[in-house]
Amino acid sequence: MSLGHVRLAIQDPSDAASQPFREGSTLLAYNGEAWNADALRDSVGGPWATSSDTEPIARLLHQVGIPCLRLIDGMFALAWTGPQGSWLARDRYGKIPLYVAEHEGGYVFASEIKAFARGLRPWAVPPGTALHLETGQLIRWDEGVEPEELAPERVLELLRDGVRQRLVGDRPVCFLLSGGLDSSLVLALGKELHPEPVAYTAVYDDQSEDLASARRVARTLEVPLVEVPVPRPTPALIREAVGAVEVPMKAQVEIALAHLPLTRAIAADGYRVALSGEAADEVFCGYGNMMMAAGRAKTDDDYRLVLAKAVDKMARGNFIRVNKVMMAAGVEGRLPFMEERLVSSLLSSTKASNPPGKRLLKAAALPYLEDRDLGYLVKRTKDTFQGGTGIATAAAEVVDSPIRFYNAEARGLFGFLPKE
Repeated sequence: MSLGHVRLAIQDPSDAASQPFREGSTLLAYNGEAWNADALRDSVGGPWATSSDTEPIARLLHQVGIPCLRLIDGMFALAWTGPQGSWLARDRYGKIPLYVAEHEGGYVFASEIKAFARGLRPWAVPPGTALHLETGQLIRWDEGVEPEELAPERVLELLRDGVRQRLVGDRPVCFLLSGGLDSSLVLALGKELHPEPVAYTAVYDDQSEDLASARRVARTLEVPLVEVPVPRPTPALIREAVGAVEVPMKAQVEIALAHLPLTRAIAADGYRVALSGEAADEVFCGYGNMMMAAGRAKTDDDYRLVLAKAVDKMARGNFIRVNKVMMAAGVEGRLPFMEERLVSSLLSSTKASNPPGKRLLKAAALPYLEDRDLGYLVKRTKDTFQGGTGIATAAAEVVDSPIRFYNAEARGLFGFLPKE
């Protein structure tokens, strides 16, 4: 088994933590982060040569193998070879991409489709599963996280934990701010937990309501706001966005048109981690077709199915775009709303306990934000990111039939139409 790795060093940036990382006869290449690296160290024992999260994962894989994946609270794609053979594995919600293709009687794998030779059609390792590269056996390692009943106060507590966890590391951290409830709530919690938070926002239309709200939030919280100009879309910039995201979903490509310059500006300023309010709409049934489907659900099982489909869709869209667009500039995107106890509990919730339209989140956020003179955010109507910035309208003005154009560009770049 041959492993290669380009590292974005965040936890212990020293050469001692470089990858592929060797632990005994186990060799590991790892993308992502474990928020509970200290607990993993305690579970397996020292001594330790690094302060990275890679080393305890490598030791656990060497000593325990696949079952240790259940102990990791984080986002990850792993490739390793050791006493139990050679394996690939992906985190339980698919926050980090991982692709594999059969080639010359074996497998090749990578974190991006563009890494594969033209003519191969890689497929995504499903979330929460591991692939044995000698036999082709695909096993589900994820046994889930124990859910709990969620009062509004508990939602806020878990989200605060999600922010706290995602501040881990030895590199500078910033926050994304769109002006809506979700990113503003993450920033407000970050203000409690980070000594000097800085927020970034993408600006295409400088008269947009979203920008006005982002400015108001930053001013009220007394957090510096860096406004990053986004150029008008062109066919060349759209092609670049499709190539970065690698999935020609309309929303993801159009968000990437703004996120690419935004992330480059973040990286140029020295930040290597950015916290975002993404995923709140999905886990709280906040908008569009998903909210309507949730509203139509007649039973709690139907309702949970809507939530599960929304999270699964993020593994094929939002998470892929967040990871690839940000990593293209050397920045890691982290999503506090994907705190695992919170998501597990929401996926087990009922229509009454977690009503459509983000009502549970709004109930949790209202008193907290009112105390900070930001209560208006709970009632504010928020467009999609690509709609609120004006980037979707601009893209439609420069190409005929955006969806057809995005698909054609993907086929031209990869030789087939990627689905994830």
